[in-house]
Formats: sequence, structure tokens, C-alpha cells
Amino acid sequence: MDITWLCAKDFPLSEALLVDIESNSPLEIKVHLTLICRKLWASMNSTKIILTYKWLQDAIVTVEACLDRTWESLNSGCWKEVSIHYKYCYTFCTIIKSVLLLTQHKCKDAPTKSKIAQLKTFEDTILQIDKGILLGSPPLSDPELLTTVACKLTSLIHELKGKKCLKVENLMTFGCRALQRTELPGLSLVLHYHQPSMEAFYKDIFHPKIPAVLKGCMEHWKALELWRNPEYLLKIAGVRTVPIEIGSHYTAEDWTQRLLTFSEFIVSYMTPDTPPKLGYLAQHELFNQIPELMDDIAVPDYCNFTDSGVDAKPPDINAWLGPKGTMSPLHFDPKNNLLCQVFGHKEVILFHPQQTSNLYPYKTKLLTNTARVDPTRPDFQKWPKFEKAIGMTSTLGPGEMLFIPPGWWHHVTALSQSFSVSFWWD
Repeated sequence: MDITWLCAKDFPLSEALLVDIESNSPLEIKVHLTLICRKLWASMNSTKIILTYKWLQDAIVTVEACLDRTWESLNSGCWKEVSIHYKYCYTFCTIIKSVLLLTQHKCKDAPTKSKIAQLKTFEDTILQIDKGILLGSPPLSDPELLTTVACKLTSLIHELKGKKCLKVENLMTFGCRALQRTELPGLSLVLHYHQPSMEAFYKDIFHPKIPAVLKGCMEHWKALELWRNPEYLLKIAGVRTVPIEIGSHYTAEDWTQRLLTFSEFIVSYMTPDTPPKLGYLAQHELFNQIPELMDDIAVPDYCNFTDSGVDAKPPDINAWLGPKGTMSPLHFDPKNNLLCQVFGHKEVILFHPQQTSNLYPYKTKLLTNTARVDPTRPDFQKWPKFEKAIGMTSTLGPGEMLFIPPGWWHHVTALSQSFSVSFWWD
């Protein structure tokens, strides 16, 4: 199998990338990366310079130390306050480590070159690339570099594994026993619209900021059929590493996060009818990480309307995949939201912003947009004002969109295995 394209002159170590590394890396890391990069660059431009297996191994150890140091900086304090240079640096280290791993695998004095060793190299490389995508910041010289390499590596891994990676049939048992809908008094039904025109959407829904279910607006999405097939998803995303929320919901004491491959997540949390703990691929920019999946969906035209009066910016697109019982506590978001259901069913309970005083928001800074009350199990003795709250509810099914206006409180529960895509925009 030919992998020479992975270490070609300008892919991935271009001269522009070398300049990028020297300009945007902290000094303590740049010293080490520059020495390694220059030798790698020289070897790619001259057959006289041969990189030995030992030199490559020593270089990998050095880069891993740089990754560890950068990781410490990324995890000290608030994420938003971390210097962009350390985020760039994590990406640079990822690129260099990936090149070293692949170069070492092709090295003439490498101990083994078996199919298993090749597969292990590719899997180790794509794991590091995903960490770079999740934790780093795209290099200015080539923002799409990591996703491009990851896509090609995924194809190579699939080719090496052959049908072995597809022996996971009927993982998503759509006929599994679903949860019962919540029956609460005082909840009216969200209005439904069938393929509303742009004018009708703006006049009746967007401008007055009224929640609405939009039917028939996703019929052209290939995802409605393709994503129901686990073999399709595993072929494209099976070896990719994604962040998984473990536990009942993000305000619970048992809540945590883990990095798992997509296939590990499917096997551990989507297969059993009652997994020991809930696992949720929630609010993740999956389509930035794996752009191939973007071909299966489409940004709704309704996202072109804005509240600012200026041209709309591209929406934030997030994936939500999990078993039945996954739940987002009652909360609000500051942006317009179109929640699009690909498969499965979700129950959504909504409250107008004017109901905030009846919903008991958390008083801590990080959770001021989240309510302490659970509308599916109301404790009126503990939260007496909630009994006065007036809300709406809807069950969202495959091919349906729900418009959630900014500031509207919403509680979401998966009644079955479910895959949703959300579009947030100003």
C-alpha cells in the first residue's frame, strides 16, 4: 500500500507550515520543533539525508514531551483564556508527530513492516490527529490539513481491515422499547407547519420568535437513510476519536467526559437496550472534524434570516447522537436554533423567557442558563413557583425540525436511539 503522499514535499510539511511553526509557537516549544522540522524538511528534499529509525524514535519522544507541556498549558485555567499560541502549538506538535510516525513506519531499518504494524501506525496517527483537531487550532498556513489527512487515513484503515470493521450489523436496534412521553398538565402543543415558505417562516415564526415544528423540510437529506445504517457510519467515522459525555446529564454528580473512538461509542452505548451508564455524543462539531458527513445534510435556508440586520454568518452545526434516555436539562441558548431530527424521537418541553422566575435558574456563573427544576419530575414542594409555569411540548420525529428562539428554555429527552443536528445562528 502506497503512503508516499503522506510525506510528500508539500504534504504535510510545506515551507509555509515551517514559517507558521516558527511564528506561532511558544519559545520553549519552538526550539525543539524547529530542529526536528528542519531535518524532516531536508530529508524530503534530498535523497542524501537518511533518517534512521532511532533518530525518528528520539524525535517522537521529544515531540511527545512538547505535547505534554502544551497539554498542561491548555488545561490550566479557563479554556477561553488559553493563549492561541498554545492551541496552534498543539496542532503543530500533532502534525510533526504524525509525519514522524508515518516516516518511521517506512524506515528501512524499522523492526517490522507487517500488515498489523501498518494498521497500528495508522490508528496511532489518526488518534493523534483527532486530538489535534479537538484540542488545537487549525494552522493559518493550511486550516484543512488535519481533516484532509484524517480522511485519507480513514480510507487506508478501512482498506486494511476490509470487512472486519463492518461486522457490526443491526447495532442501532430501532425497534427497541422506547421511553414513554412525559404527561404534564398545562403544556400546550407546539404548532406544526408543513414546508413553510421563507416569507411565512419569517412572518409567522422567526420575527415573532415562536417555537414551531417544521415538517417536510429535510426530505432531500441523504442522512435520513444513510445514517440509519451503522455500516455506513462506521466506515466513515469508526476509527475517529470523539468526546463522549458519560452520565445522566451535565449537571449531575456522576457526569464526566471521555475520548472514545466512534466505533467504541456505538458498541458500548448504542447497542445494548439498557447500557450501564448513558453515553452521549453531545453538542459536538462533528462536521468540522469529519467533513465527509456534511455531504449528507444541508444548512436550512431559514438560517439566512438574522436578528442583526447584517448578512448571516454560517451557523454553528453540532451533532447529538445517543441511546434512549439521554437528556439535556432545562436551559436556554442565546442564538436561534433549528434542531433537526435525523432518526429516533425526542421530547422537547419549552418555556418562554418570561417564565424564568418560575424555573429556578442556577445562581453560579457557569450555569446561569440552566434551571434547577426538572419539568419531567416536578417537585412542587421544593420549587413551588414552577407550578405556575406555562409551557409547550412537542415530540420531534425523523425528518422534522424544531425552531427554538433565543432565550427560550428547553428540556430535551431522547425517547429512543436518536441522531439530531442543530444549527445555531444569530
